[in-house]
Parts: sequence; C-alpha cells; structure tokens
Amino acid sequence: MSFVYPGSSWPTRSWPDRAWPLAGVVAPPTLLPDVGWVNGLYTLILVANPRGVVIGELAADIDSVSWRLNEDGQARLIVGNPGTAGELMEFGSRLLMYFDNGLPTWSGYLDPPRRWAYGSVELTAYGGERLLTQRVTTRTRRFSAVTPGAIFAALLAEQAGPAVVEVGQIYIGGEAVSAEFHLEELLKVVQDKLLTYGGDFDVTGALEGGRIRLRANYYDQRGRARPNVRLMEGHNIAAVEPEEQGPIINEWLTTGAGNGWEAWSRPYATARDEASVTRYGLRQSPEVMSGVTDAATLAARTALNLSASATPYVATGLDALNLPPARFGDYDIGDEVTVEMYSMLDGFIGMRRRVLGREFRPRDGVCGTVVA
Repeated sequence: MSFVYPGSSWPTRSWPDRAWPLAGVVAPPTLLPDVGWVNGLYTLILVANPRGVVIGELAADIDSVSWRLNEDGQARLIVGNPGTAGELMEFGSRLLMYFDNGLPTWSGYLDPPRRWAYGSVELTAYGGERLLTQRVTTRTRRFSAVTPGAIFAALLAEQAGPAVVEVGQIYIGGEAVSAEFHLEELLKVVQDKLLTYGGDFDVTGALEGGRIRLRANYYDQRGRARPNVRLMEGHNIAAVEPEEQGPIINEWLTTGAGNGWEAWSRPYATARDEASVTRYGLRQSPEVMSGVTDAATLAARTALNLSASATPYVATGLDALNLPPARFGDYDIGDEVTVEMYSMLDGFIGMRRRVLGREFRPRDGVCGTVVA
C-alpha cells in the first residue's frame, strides 16, 4: 500500500505534530491518522503472474490512470528503487489497483514501453480489454441468426488456451445477426463489428482465492442514469473544454443483406433530417448493414444513425473534483450525469450527459472526464 501525494514527496516536517510528531525525521507510517487535510489518496497495487497468481504488492507512484468506454484504459506508474521489484515488473504481469477515494478498481497488465531512469523506472499498464488483441478467431468461423452477445461468449470460449480473459456477464438479448470471421483479433471483432449492433463491453478484475481473475462482459448498455449526480462548473468542475465534432450527416441511405441490387433483392431504407439540411446543406452517406435482413430493423438502425449525426457531436472534456454532489465514487463509465456549464456553448444547465472516459491524475487532484 502506498500513499500518493501531489508533488510526489512530502515537504520537510510538513506533517502536523498532532498527526505525526516525527515528521521530517523518519518516514510516515503506512496508515496515518487524520490525513483529511491533504489532497491525496491511498492505493493498493496487487501484482500477479500471467496465470493470475498474486505474487506481491507494488510500491509505486501513480502518474495517471484511465478508464474508457469500449476501449482499454491505461496506467502510468513510477517505481523508485526498482532493483528490489524486478519480479513484480515483468511484462504480462496482471495488476489490480484499489483506491480509497471512490474510484473503481482498475485491472490490467504490464507491457512495453518501460522507461528506465537513474534510480527509478516508469511502467506502462493497459486495461484488460487490450488482452483481447492477443487472441484471434479461427479461420472461417461463421455464425447465423445469433445475437452479438452470444457471438462474443462463443469466441471467448473458443480462444486458444490458456485464456487471457474469462467469460463474464454476457447480455445475449437483442437482434439476431449473421457474421463470419477469418483469423481476426478478438478486440477488433468486438469494436468494429459486434458493437455496431449496439451494446457495450469491458473487462473487469477481481481477487478470488489468491488469484486475479479477469472477465470480459457484454452489456445491452453499460452504466445507469444518475439523476442526483451533478457536475457543476465553478464547484466540482475545475476546468472545462467542450469540442464540437463531426461528421455531420443529415441523410442516410442504407441497405441490408441480399443478393443483387434490385429493389426486391434486399431491404432499403432512407432517413433525412430537414432541419439539418436547411442549416448545414445536404450531406449524404451510405451504409451496407450486412447483418440486417428485414426492413423494420433496417429502418430503425438507419433512424438511429441519423439521430446521432444530424447535428455536431459535442464532446466535453472537464477536470472533475472529488466533491458532492458528484464524488468520484458516485458515477462510473457509461453512467448518465447532469452537467451544468455556464461559460460557453450557451450552457448545458441541467443537460444529461454520458460519461465516456476518465483519467485520474493524483498530482493535480483531479479526474479528467469526457462526457457527451
């Protein structure tokens, strides 16, 4: 267990006498009384070998640690006196990081790059989602009339052993689709194909029986609505930077699966937003949805595309503070929270936004958060 302090070290005799009277003479103990006066946190970093067997605790300063929706997060750790921690820094070692400030447990593994400096080493760790890049599908693996979650569960079960992740919580509802894979990375299969039908995924870690167990999960939608969680500029938002993104598409022309391009050979659909056309001009885009065979499903997915692209997409990056009514532990990736922003874009007062990413920076005492 280690203590992370903004600025990386304690100023000489900075501890108040009532908390630690020997400040500046000897190192503070691992657990300290009454440290609420400082903006820091305690962390516990467990390390396991690639088989998941825990082999020790890593004493490291956290430079940053991140979580992202449907992507792998990343952590940067700085280890002083690395000569005593060689076994704990092996590439492929599994990590489980606990925080006492409400942030969710972070799980992943160590991999390059690793930078050495005089008296220290900087480690890079990636979220467990990235482990799916290390496994591929078989050649000519076909699925017919199966839901995306069921495909995901089957591919996980078929991965080459030993498995890098286990099958976790899998949502097997939704529309049935057809798909075919040929020696493709599992991560690309999920991100580029399965998620296009809707849903979210992640890899979570837990300590069970002395082992770090990593499990892949597939959700109908990750997260929950958090009506009482409010991020407010000037209170628990230290800085905010909204960005309007594209592309703007206000007319979609789509087609489903079929043989040939005659009107009767496959379903077709069109969706158009007249208000967007008037404001931005006509902007068309085509898409072939090869897994869709009926007209109703094609029309619904085409309308979904239009609703997401008819106007500029606003992604807001902000630095969140650990203050109510939005403490770090009150919300997570995928949750919908209320954002009150007054200084730009006419304000987002009371607007609901979904949390897409978080990056905790202990030295700054803030959690960089992306909402949209």
